[in-house]
Amino acid sequence: MNSRPAISMGLACFLIVTITACAPQGTIPTQPAQSPDEYLSNALDWIETHSVKVNAEDWPTVREQALALAPNPQTTADTYPAILFAMKQLGDSATFFIPPAENKDVPGVTGFTAFYPEAVIVSINPGGPADQAGLQVGDIIEAINDAPPRQWQGTPFMDFYDDATLQMVVQRVGHDASITVTLEKASDELPIPPSGRLISMDKVNLGYIEIPSTRGDWTLYPTLAQQVIRKADQPKACGWIIDLRRTSGGDIWSYIAALGPILGEGEVGGFIYRDDMHEPWKYEDGKVYWGKQERDESLVEGAIYKLKNPTPPVALLTSHATMAAGELAVVTFQGRPNVRIFGESTDGSPFLVFHTNLSDGAFLGISGAFSVDRTGRMYDGPIEPNTVVITHWSLFGTDHDPVIVAAQNWLLGQPACIHQ
Repeated sequence: MNSRPAISMGLACFLIVTITACAPQGTIPTQPAQSPDEYLSNALDWIETHSVKVNAEDWPTVREQALALAPNPQTTADTYPAILFAMKQLGDSATFFIPPAENKDVPGVTGFTAFYPEAVIVSINPGGPADQAGLQVGDIIEAINDAPPRQWQGTPFMDFYDDATLQMVVQRVGHDASITVTLEKASDELPIPPSGRLISMDKVNLGYIEIPSTRGDWTLYPTLAQQVIRKADQPKACGWIIDLRRTSGGDIWSYIAALGPILGEGEVGGFIYRDDMHEPWKYEDGKVYWGKQERDESLVEGAIYKLKNPTPPVALLTSHATMAAGELAVVTFQGRPNVRIFGESTDGSPFLVFHTNLSDGAFLGISGAFSVDRTGRMYDGPIEPNTVVITHWSLFGTDHDPVIVAAQNWLLGQPACIHQ
């Protein structure tokens, strides 16, 4: 096993989104074509070699049962039920299998994110198709092109269909009747940048920053985030609210670089592999390291910002849409003094994901490493909040957002804010 897999944020990683970092590992040869028996055997071998979860299962029995589901396969498609069965036994949302017919680009972008089965819109890209169509965060989707909402390829996300035009019926808070909109997909859209503000109340100043999911090779992300932090720290913020409720994937190294001034220096977490090898994540002098390798995502234009209060209390906000790299961002703050989580449990995919293309064009991914925090605590499932507060998406980010209000009340009671 390569001790330091390269991160890939390509199509396959985007399709699943539950990834933290994608690492191409030991890909099964795509040429020459394999017989169905060899195809199934090689796929199961690859899972056994790379999955960090197989040690927790009776893998020999799982393998035997999987092979029994495809006793005499005539095509590679005949083996899919066996592969799906084996992966389901590993029991985590970061393990997935995409058949060739589904491993494809979906034409166009919608400009919004919604989750299944709630069918609630949690984010809208400014200026994108959804924004232009008049959709809003908090809208609940009742139908798309005269059909009920459906799940997308086994992920927690909704399917946005292959159609270029979507006729959508949504239910909106404060409206008695349903609303119908027409959405025309676009070829591309701008990503949502980090945003935030200074919250002033009772002569106390709090900093607020939302960390949206990164997209692709977005080198300016840490710079934009630190600009938000700098502005929100004028005058001095006694405590910080970091909103990760819509961080449903992306690049953990960008998040560490972005939040470094609040996160603090030193080892902030790491990966634990199947062979117990530990690779730390570090933030030192404005640079991010995976093991001993500096990440390119460390780049921040201009000077690294230094907080006026260098060790402030921090309230982390989470939801079921906090996934993958978003969950790793939560892990980086665990073990740091004066940190409390508000909101809902996270998705449960705080892993490093290894992936491979199979010989017929199918795509396979497994959990290749657990995450650990700076104290050595391992994370292999949902991260629970210290204070449970349900997100009302129609109020997201407003002064009446109950999760933000709960975080503010806690921060106002911390010594750093009492004595500001």
